[in-house]
Amino acid sequence: MSEKGKISDLPSYSKINNEAKGYLILGKVIKILTFFKSKNSEIKKAISKLPELKKQAESIIYMPDKFNGFYSSSGWIAHESMNFPLMERVVLYASKGDIARGENELSDYFTSLDIDWLIRGLKNLPEFAIRFKLIKLAYKDTIEKRYYSAIPLLLMIIDGVVNDISKNKGFFTETTDLTAWDSVAAHSTGLTVIRDIFNQTRKKTSDEEIFLPFRNGILHGRELNYDNKFVLGKCWCTLFALYDWAKALNNLKENPIVPEKQLTFKESVQELRKTIREYQESKIRNEKIHQDIESWRPRIIDSGNINPDEFIDFSPEKEAYQFCLNWLNKNYGKIASQKYYFGKNDVNIGKESGKIRKELENKILNEFKIINIKDETPAISEITININYQIDSEIKEKQIVLRMICKSKDGSVGINGYNDVIWKFIDNFFYNLYV
Repeated sequence: MSEKGKISDLPSYSKINNEAKGYLILGKVIKILTFFKSKNSEIKKAISKLPELKKQAESIIYMPDKFNGFYSSSGWIAHESMNFPLMERVVLYASKGDIARGENELSDYFTSLDIDWLIRGLKNLPEFAIRFKLIKLAYKDTIEKRYYSAIPLLLMIIDGVVNDISKNKGFFTETTDLTAWDSVAAHSTGLTVIRDIFNQTRKKTSDEEIFLPFRNGILHGRELNYDNKFVLGKCWCTLFALYDWAKALNNLKENPIVPEKQLTFKESVQELRKTIREYQESKIRNEKIHQDIESWRPRIIDSGNINPDEFIDFSPEKEAYQFCLNWLNKNYGKIASQKYYFGKNDVNIGKESGKIRKELENKILNEFKIINIKDETPAISEITININYQIDSEIKEKQIVLRMICKSKDGSVGINGYNDVIWKFIDNFFYNLYV
């Protein structure tokens, strides 16, 4: 990578870098002056923090270049909305020669509930909003591990989004310009690089497992063993990078490049400290979650000894039990509030209650019993329930699996065992009750 081809040379990054260097030089000058003229402890304290500020600033500035250097050839690229502590961790793994561990963690992240907030943000641009129904379906298939259907759907969405933005030139067209001014995602080492990788010709039918989303092979039915978390994770990563690219293009249209306002030294220091503070807060918050996830282990629950009286608050089984009670009592409004909604911010519970009533009012629950509790991931559990119910005059018995998902109360990722999580169920079992 040439010196001019670095993300750290982008205007926004270069500005931070130059200011950080300038503060350190100025700090040395001030230190000399204060030695002769002042014993002000506040000044000394501020000066002492400048080297650390510079170090932290450099971590932010150079991390995307390091990430792309290690991972772009494998189908991952840095972008503005990427989780920065995740980027740091996987770069550390790669620097120690363990790229496989980094790829595994990236794949887990981009196929998990952690991307929910990123998906909801896609509605903010029209080219994504018009496809949001399909995006939600791809997300639902992702969480329910139907990788075989989520991957081709995302490849079509990716191509269509770029078609609309570039006016009839899709993502996989070689002449499509996927760059943008002052953008990490749209840097020459980003989207253009992985487009060329994904667009490789695949002329032979193969059932060997692949780990890159080769568009031609998958959509033309030549790659038969593509459905894994690595291929899917790279599709999601690409879609979010395209969103950041589209935002950069829009920002340039709405805010043409103008000469930058020269900040005073005090204003510049405040800007740098704000950037570092936000970075540190995000890092601490995300590292705690990461550590909790790393140390989390699924519970071992004896299926022959499940007693609802012993279900504890904030557990998936207690929420599943409450769902069954609500169904038994025909409380469709409460069921609507227990349902997990893919990619929605504001939910009209009254409207959703009507939908659930329509779905369940002719399915009368008579009896139920929870027979198995399985923790799949820190945020997903499956509760197996034997149900006795009636459709019209016919009595049926069935075993259903309630897939439960948890979030913290502020909407971020939740972990099974926390005391402030909310569990929701996925309604995929509704459609099997007639069988």
